[in-house]
Amino acid sequence: MDATTAAVSKRLPGLKKKSSSRSGLRNLVQGCWSYRSPVEKKPDPQPNLPQFSISALPDDVLLDCLARMPRAALQTAMMVCQKWRSILKSTEFYEMRKQNGRVENLLFVFGGAGTGFLSAVYCKSSGSWRAGLLCSGRSIAENDWLSGYHNENHALLHAQPAVIKHRIFILGANPCRFSKSVGIECTIVYDAWTKTLRRGAPMHCPRKKFACCVIADRIFVAGGANRNDSGRDAITDSEMYIPELDAWKPIASMPRKRYGGLGAAVNGVFYVIGGLKFSSTLWSSMQPYIYVASMDAFDTNLNCWQKTKVLPMDGCVIACTVVGRAIYMLTSHAVELSFWKYDTWDESFTRVKPPPIPSPLRIDNCLKFSCVTMGSDVYIIQVGGSIDDLLRRSGRNGRGYKEGLVLIYDTCTLEWSRGPDLPYVKNGATCTVVQC
Repeated sequence: MDATTAAVSKRLPGLKKKSSSRSGLRNLVQGCWSYRSPVEKKPDPQPNLPQFSISALPDDVLLDCLARMPRAALQTAMMVCQKWRSILKSTEFYEMRKQNGRVENLLFVFGGAGTGFLSAVYCKSSGSWRAGLLCSGRSIAENDWLSGYHNENHALLHAQPAVIKHRIFILGANPCRFSKSVGIECTIVYDAWTKTLRRGAPMHCPRKKFACCVIADRIFVAGGANRNDSGRDAITDSEMYIPELDAWKPIASMPRKRYGGLGAAVNGVFYVIGGLKFSSTLWSSMQPYIYVASMDAFDTNLNCWQKTKVLPMDGCVIACTVVGRAIYMLTSHAVELSFWKYDTWDESFTRVKPPPIPSPLRIDNCLKFSCVTMGSDVYIIQVGGSIDDLLRRSGRNGRGYKEGLVLIYDTCTLEWSRGPDLPYVKNGATCTVVQC
């Protein structure tokens, strides 16, 4: 800067030094294009939608949703809330599952083994058995009344099952007399959905070897013998159980005594078939009892017993089941088995093709069969005893071997087939089918 310029600058303090051309261009560009930070575009506001939960659904819609759950999830669903629990325990829920095809037939076999209740479950769709304990050790610890049954080898030896929807009522189980529990005589209720046991009201008469059936969600029992009576005399007493009240009430007594009779229900009629009649000459006769070759029928609508029907077959009826309007009966004739069909509409008996068991048989005294229905098929399950002739034919020796035969009779094709053998269940006694 020369002297002249310096002097001018002193006189004119607003005068600045002239910038170079490059700086001027930069200033020009900056003046034209100023940096602006990007502005985030806000999304358009959404309309306020109401928030719904599954519990806010109408009851009929909620019922339909819950009815479509798999059976394995029902136990957990019952613990969600009180409303769900009440829905899942309702009759409407069970009927909705049936309409949706969510129920299937499961064959249960119960047996006591001294160390706990053993059970075996057969699923028709898979064609296989699954065995295990009916209740866990924790259940025993939490329920003192179970210990009397849990520790008894023959707790279910004379028990009878009755099924109402997905619940199995085990009647006449024999508790351990040495148990510390007081008043443990009861009806054992098993829920096939939740896999839990609970205690129900005991029968007025603690009986064994009695007949039972279910009609319109009511359990009917008749006959047998009083377990507390050392004389083991057959009785005619009959009772009815009301599940929602957990109470038994007496009904009209049978016209004759029956010990070991079998029960079946068709169209509101309770049939009591066969059985034994103990003789009054117990000590003077080598044959202290005789078979009762007849059956009595109790009409639940008329609340009375009808005329006795004579059975045409000889020997004793050892198992029976119902398919439609017909009662199928398995009978023993000392050295062979026969199979009969009784049509309740025209009251006719027909002898049908016997089960494929070779005869003559030397049947062990402990041999026991049970008959159940799955769909249109009759299942005959050997739940106890031994068949010596079958052991010899298969190359095995010895007595007392439990075969566990499962024979299936198709009532449509009238043919027999062999099912998978029953897993080992000691003292298997209670056998029934549940739709769950």
